[in-house]
Amino acid sequence: MMTNPIVHAMVFIAAVVIPGGLLVYFAWRACSKRSRANVEHPAPTPEEARNAFLSMYPKDSLRARHRWERVDLIRIAKTRPKKNSQ
Repeated sequence: MMTNPIVHAMVFIAAVVIPGGLLVYFAWRACSKRSRANVEHPAPTPEEARNAFLSMYPKDSLRARHRWERVDLIRIAKTRPKKNSQ
């Protein structure tokens, strides 16, 4: 990682001068930025994710009730026998 701005500027100038170097430079920057982002934010455990979801959408909220009503309607529609068309 280049934390020194002078070294960073020199590498950028070299990437501009070398044919194809700019493409390699931007690919390297994107790759290093992505790898740093993955290290800084570990994935939550399933329990943490469930607790965060339930804190945002409690079980007794209007939105959750409406969602369950819609799911029940779909479930009932799928289990109901279909009409024979003639």
